[in-house]
Amino acid sequence: MLNIIRTTRGVALGAALLTVAACEDDPVEPAMPIEVTLDFAAVVDEAAFSCGNSYDNVGTSNTTITPVDFRFYVHDVELIAADGSSVELELTQDGTWQRDNVVLLDFENGSGPCVNGTAAMNTTVRGTAPDATYTGVRFTLGVPEELNHADQTTAAAPLDLTSLFWSWNGGYKFLRIDHTSDAQPEGWFVHLGSTGCTPTGDPTVPATSCSNEHRPTFEFLDFDLGIDEIVADYGALLANSDLAQNSGAKGCMSFPGDPECAVVMNAFGLAYEGSQPSGQSFFSIR
Repeated sequence: MLNIIRTTRGVALGAALLTVAACEDDPVEPAMPIEVTLDFAAVVDEAAFSCGNSYDNVGTSNTTITPVDFRFYVHDVELIAADGSSVELELTQDGTWQRDNVVLLDFENGSGPCVNGTAAMNTTVRGTAPDATYTGVRFTLGVPEELNHADQTTAAAPLDLTSLFWSWNGGYKFLRIDHTSDAQPEGWFVHLGSTGCTPTGDPTVPATSCSNEHRPTFEFLDFDLGIDEIVADYGALLANSDLAQNSGAKGCMSFPGDPECAVVMNAFGLAYEGSQPSGQSFFSIR
């Protein structure tokens, strides 16, 4: 749900402003920005995600899975007006989840099988925008290129987590959702991030470009700002995956030549080695 809290002034000050506004030569008081909170939810085939829960009939193999991680970054969050114009949501710099124009959304709490995670969670994006009527929302999954290849060991939160970082060359895991099952007890992972980054060779030299950026942008134009929330559905993402099989890296880790990646990447709305998406199935609105 996106909640809008309109910033108001006190009654006494408001009355004074009305008096002043009556003067013809005085400028019009500019509208105050509105505070915005965008709610996100994590589900597996519409069932709420929770560490320790198992979920039946996932993928083409109807596998019972136990998720052990569910985190992703988003950036460049925008609100869209009915006429199609858009404004950037100015993120609140909280020193923990939001930095510059990047937000970490974290649905695991480090308990039970989510032992590699953290106790703290974050399911919202918070910021301010010009006072207007908005009917849509747009955001990009991942970490922007200008922040993707910095030194993670000195980075400020939320870019300081080693579990969400590959290397200076590869950069961050934009999304990490892992699960185990009887068929794949060692794990089946979805790690989305940029690949084909150059220069390569010296692992301490940050990349300057990547041939596979893997940053899909999602847009919802019929979005009720007072009611809707954005839902990330791991079951929908894996609907066309055979979770009983694995022939490359565990699951799909974004790298070229992975047989499990085509249907996963297509479900994000990304092309992968000649396989073209017909849309995306990961995010929806409810």
